[in-house]
Amino acid sequence: MRATAAAGHFFRFDTVGVIRGEEHVPLNESLAYAVGRGMALTYLDRATYRRKSEPAVLAELVEEFGPCYVVPEGGSNGLGVRGCAELPAEIDVDFDVVCCATGSGGTLAGIAAGLTDGRRALGFAVLKGGQFLDDEVRRLQHEGFGAATENWALDYEFHFGGYAKRKPALDTFIADFGTRHGVPLDWVYEAKMMYGLFDRISSGHFARGTTIVAVLS
Repeated sequence: MRATAAAGHFFRFDTVGVIRGEEHVPLNESLAYAVGRGMALTYLDRATYRRKSEPAVLAELVEEFGPCYVVPEGGSNGLGVRGCAELPAEIDVDFDVVCCATGSGGTLAGIAAGLTDGRRALGFAVLKGGQFLDDEVRRLQHEGFGAATENWALDYEFHFGGYAKRKPALDTFIADFGTRHGVPLDWVYEAKMMYGLFDRISSGHFARGTTIVAVLS
């Protein structure tokens, strides 16, 4: 949402954000940012939102807002995967593993596809019951590149109750991380990934000497 709104603002095209559920005021930080960049918001009830990729639902949106390009949830389609595949080449340090938060699968699919031999990607699922993401990452890689890679994995243990849910342990981690490093972590995505990464490091999941890059988007 934020990226689309920002692109519309800087490149001068109209944007509409399709939001699940009912309007809540005040808006959260992400939606407030999007509106501040000129995005209009429309809301779908939760039953309709679950059908968001069905042709009938998409046709109604196009009819309401006029000719448009519909960006899927999370930006996760073949084009999005190909864009994310460019990320590893921008990392200017040598590394073995790159980690990212995973909601819809596109970022992980793209990063893994863009890695050179010997490097791996690890996604931390931010939603409960996200095991479907294994198939979704492969589907997205096929859509973007015609084939799936085997150089990635998903960790499902650090969702903290589900998407956009949090627990005191996560809040404590965010506060401590901010104090130690001066970096505020987004609790919906980034904090869950960093909490999981620190836990896996301390438990010996990674071999000593492994160089890890964490993507904060």
